[in-house]
Amino acid sequence: MVDEHPDSINDGWMNPNVDAGSWTDLPGSGHNGGCGFNFADGHSEIKHWLEQTTKQPVKQQDWPGMATVSNDRDKAWMNKHSSALR
Repeated sequence: MVDEHPDSINDGWMNPNVDAGSWTDLPGSGHNGGCGFNFADGHSEIKHWLEQTTKQPVKQQDWPGMATVSNDRDKAWMNKHSSALR
């Protein structure tokens, strides 16, 4: 489970679309530039994002998706730590 960005919540799951060049759903960054993750083995952690494009302010409007930087370290982290990606 992941703490999704409030503007990006549109369904019951987080789709990072890691293989594409944009965030389809954006992870939250309200915890000092990071968000909470809960894993199936019972542990949890706060991941502090490295890219400014991942740390978006809440605008209280629908999330349109956003292009990421090349070699995005945050998307690489999501890819490594996610069990099911689209």
